[in-house]
Amino acid sequence: MWWGNTPSIGVIKRFIANQWVNVQKPKVLFHNDGYFIILLSNNEEREKVILNSPYTINSRPIIIRQWSENFDFNEEVLKTIPLWVKFPNLPLNYWSKQAPSKIRSGLGKPLYTNACTTIAERVSYVKVLIEIDVTRPLPEKVKLYDPRGKVIEQMVQYDWKP
Repeated sequence: MWWGNTPSIGVIKRFIANQWVNVQKPKVLFHNDGYFIILLSNNEEREKVILNSPYTINSRPIIIRQWSENFDFNEEVLKTIPLWVKFPNLPLNYWSKQAPSKIRSGLGKPLYTNACTTIAERVSYVKVLIEIDVTRPLPEKVKLYDPRGKVIEQMVQYDWKP
């Protein structure tokens, strides 16, 4: 696990207790470079935790990687991370089940759309979780094309920037 501004081990333990309710209490180890190593009881629990990712605390990603004997923290973790992205004032003609996926795919790998966006409960912005390559600058705008070929520049906001 890696965190931009390292939380305390207590914060991580409370997060695990609240979020990973279907696993036995794991052992939590801290690495001085800001990493946590979580020792789960078995492979089945590990799969549950990984399959239910991504996880965030205060809109900041918790990045989970499976350990292997060739695991290198610096190579594995810091290139792509999940970030919550908002598209404020998105024109209503772009609100469809496919539109957020098309918009966010230009930024990175689409992961999730938040519940309010999915059911169009809040129409002031679209919010999606996108796995983004953070070795490149984060774009502040994306171009959108409507079916008639009209192009608009859509503002992009990030809940947190690494």
